[in-house]
Amino acid sequence: MKHALLALSMLAASAVAAPAAHADEGLKWMSGCWQTKDKSYKEVWSKPESGFLFGYSITYEDGAAAYFEQSRIDGGAPAVFNAYPSGFGPSEFTEASRAKNTVTFENGAHDYPQRIVYARKGSKMTATISLLNGARPVTWEFRKC
Repeated sequence: MKHALLALSMLAASAVAAPAAHADEGLKWMSGCWQTKDKSYKEVWSKPESGFLFGYSITYEDGAAAYFEQSRIDGGAPAVFNAYPSGFGPSEFTEASRAKNTVTFENGAHDYPQRIVYARKGSKMTATISLLNGARPVTWEFRKC
């Protein structure tokens, strides 16, 4: 009985400790430094590493940093976007859908946003936040830094 419990606990621990490599290949198109045309907002995403993408964003006002957010996408099926606005969090958003160069994360229990959509087309990327029904959308259009 002890051995069965030990084996079961080791199996459970290994399942939690190592996320699937889903994010490694499927979201690598997000990697890099992205900024808006007016340079008032920037997002930086690491190259996928061990099933994770690490990121941060900065909003600038009059050339100075006015707001920041750290982010992490945990690989898996589904992937999970973890936001740490102003260093607090995480606020978790679970992958709702994915296609080539686009991914949607959702959390209906969150106040705003409830949906986060990233999409890349060529050398440009967009990030759109909204409520689950698409109301109150805000979109950032990025170019490589």
